[in-house]
Amino acid sequence: MSNDAIERDALTPEQREEQIRLAAYFIWKANGEPEGTAEEDWAQAEEAFAEESVEAV
Repeated sequence: MSNDAIERDALTPEQREEQIRLAAYFIWKANGEPEGTAEEDWAQAEEAFAEESVEAV
């Protein structure tokens, strides 16, 4: 198991939410800061976070 996986497993729910929040922000920025995409950006960030968690196992 890599150090990244260990650190990800050790995240509190608050830390996980903050990671997703930051990812969603960067997705929004990368897409040109469009209005009304917060839910889509959040879902995309959650999906990416979940995929990283699975790959790390």
